[in-house]
Amino acid sequence: MSLERKFANGVAWMSAGSWIEQAINFAVFALLARLLGVEAFGILAMAAAFVLLLEFLVRESVSEILLTNDALSTERLNSVFWLMVVFGFGLAGLLLVASGPIADFYKEEQVAPLIIALSPTVPMIALTAVPVALLRREMQFRALALRAVAGVIAGGVVGIGMALSGFGVWSLAGQRVTQVAVNVVMAWAAVSWRPGLHISSTHVREVLHFGHRMVGLRAAELVAVQMPSVIIGASLGPTQAGLYSIAWRVIEIASFLVTTPLRMVTLPAIGNVMRQGAAAPKLLQDIMRMTGLVVFPAFAGLAVLAEPALTVLFGPKWVPAAPVLSIMCLFGVYLCIDKVQQTYCLAAGRVGVLATLAWCEVALGIVLIYFAIPFGLTASAIAFVAAFLLMWPLRFRNLASIAGVHTASLISPHVAPLILAAIMASGVYVVSRQMADVSGIVVLLAGTVFGLVLFAGLAFLCLRDRLELLRSFVRPQTEAPENSA
Repeated sequence: MSLERKFANGVAWMSAGSWIEQAINFAVFALLARLLGVEAFGILAMAAAFVLLLEFLVRESVSEILLTNDALSTERLNSVFWLMVVFGFGLAGLLLVASGPIADFYKEEQVAPLIIALSPTVPMIALTAVPVALLRREMQFRALALRAVAGVIAGGVVGIGMALSGFGVWSLAGQRVTQVAVNVVMAWAAVSWRPGLHISSTHVREVLHFGHRMVGLRAAELVAVQMPSVIIGASLGPTQAGLYSIAWRVIEIASFLVTTPLRMVTLPAIGNVMRQGAAAPKLLQDIMRMTGLVVFPAFAGLAVLAEPALTVLFGPKWVPAAPVLSIMCLFGVYLCIDKVQQTYCLAAGRVGVLATLAWCEVALGIVLIYFAIPFGLTASAIAFVAAFLLMWPLRFRNLASIAGVHTASLISPHVAPLILAAIMASGVYVVSRQMADVSGIVVLLAGTVFGLVLFAGLAFLCLRDRLELLRSFVRPQTEAPENSA
């Protein structure tokens, strides 16, 4: 099977799995939001800010070395696995020790037991890091998609059942632990490899050299996206933290739907191209040209329709989060584009500068949010997004240096879809203003359909080459059979 066909199949499976997973997850989330209310989500956001940070450190950090352009060996696999086990259980122990001080910091007693209840997910995810990396390297995305869907269904059943039984915020903890447990079982069932004790000091050193940079990068990324919840929760209280949490959750789901299929497939695809000595920068640029067709119109439309979207999905009590959601859509654009571009640096094993830039974003974000907090939630969201947009040009420059191309060649493909998305958003805004007295669901549906039709028409007129590129990946041409002698 050609790389294009593998890439298309991988994106198809990951898209189906991710979209079904998020559709179920979003439905469960919306129902739980109605059942539990703002304060419960605010308290969970306080506890989950630290648990999710450590989960992400073990999910996509040390094990990413298995997706680079290096060859695999039994010693390397065993080295990665046992280092992940030690890392995962060590982080879980850190959570247990820190749960009390974290609760004191928030002045919320429920935070400590919630952190303790959620802490097992960290070593559980560490145990699946190698099987998941192997499935990604071999581009076996069907198994990953089925695993994700099964986990979110099981977690949803447990979470809703607990909420209806009166467990309150503990329903959210039960949902998460169940989801991860199912993911663990299905990941190991999908691979034949099993860990052994045969490791080498050379591989351990290589893994540690790569791993500490990846951990630094992932830690910075998670601190960056969780720090607003921490600062807002400590400064403005659980209600404001809940409003921010709901806006971030929408952005997280939207970016997950767009980015995850591409990111999960792009990294092993670029790694394969590099191992074959082919032109990996061209593949990256083609993928980014296609990404812009989805990212810019999706978040531009969401920014304009933030209020009816929140009303329909979560109810009128969440409408105060609409300005924050509109602002956070800019971060959604950044997140989607940067995550896909980042895969090239990871495949090349060049992580150090990425980690440095990520920590600079954290420092800048903390400073800007600190000065914005006295002006309220919306000002804090603006400060958060500004930190990333100010640092973004440096990320483009770093990628250009690694890929050996001009920075302008990475930025210019985004100009046209950005302009078309702005035109589309203006049209959607005009249409939605004309429907001010209509119910939220009608405004949401009408605005979405109008935006899709308008952007599709603009893309057909102005970006036909990208539509053809997309078609070539979705339906790659098969090679003509050789003539028999």
